[in-house]
Amino acid sequence: MKIFSLLGFLVFLPFTLTAQETVRSNSFSVRDFIIEKDSIFLIEKRNVMYYDLSVESSQFHSYFIGGYGLEIYNDERNNEIITVSNEFIQNVCSLRFYNKSSKKVEQVYYYKGGKSLDVLIIQELKYAILSLSNNKIIVVDFSKKPTFEIIHDIQLNSVSRKIIYQGNKLYYAADHGNIYVYDLSSEKSSLIYSYGKEITDFFMDKRQIIFSTIDGEVINYNKVDNGLSKLVIENDFVLNMINFQEDKLVCGTFKGQIIIINYNDMSIINKLKYHKQSVIKIINNSKNEFYSSSIDKTIKKWTLN
Repeated sequence: MKIFSLLGFLVFLPFTLTAQETVRSNSFSVRDFIIEKDSIFLIEKRNVMYYDLSVESSQFHSYFIGGYGLEIYNDERNNEIITVSNEFIQNVCSLRFYNKSSKKVEQVYYYKGGKSLDVLIIQELKYAILSLSNNKIIVVDFSKKPTFEIIHDIQLNSVSRKIIYQGNKLYYAADHGNIYVYDLSSEKSSLIYSYGKEITDFFMDKRQIIFSTIDGEVINYNKVDNGLSKLVIENDFVLNMINFQEDKLVCGTFKGQIIIINYNDMSIINKLKYHKQSVIKIINNSKNEFYSSSIDKTIKKWTLN
């Protein structure tokens, strides 16, 4: 096993920060947002807001969704915005469909068995996949809305904070440190890897799974030869990660760092500290740009060479 310390193995390559800017300071933390051309759609607590980034004095256009907004998806094909919220009523979460033409929420689905921890909207299948606080993952079919149907109800041993959809399969990491795959066709789950520590996020490609733990580890598990390598982020841990420029990960941490990792050799390329509190969302925008939001109530744009 190869172990690299953040302090002892910090490699600065020509892959460096060329610009960082705060594109929005908000009244509340932004859990999710979408960047489309010169526009940003975001959830700020109980409202969805739209902002034109190309106009400096542009005002937000907003609508009320209620609850505590977690996820937003822009369905251009059906001219809808889909949101997922946790309601203020205990153990209730909601799925809302806002029609851009009529400018109102036209359908709402309430799940009354638990709060949502992670959500995927699979538009081509008309599925909303929700990981829940009651140790379940459910797949809600919304193809016949306003009729909604739970077509998969997956019981877990602990909560899952991250789910990935690939090739008609769901991959999910559970709090007790296991990573599983659920086949939507056979309706069977199987264990991929067991690590024994709480997993905060994970990414996977054809050959490997990269996951982070509450103890500050970032681990690369090779699915082909079962090899394992890791690095340790001292006095911090990764909350979320995205794939960036093929073999790199951009990671947001509990203490507000942005850490860029080459996951082929598990080296730290750069670390950036501009957020004042935890990074809660990172999204790709282009080959050398990404955006992040933080508990510090800002959304930042990052440009790397």
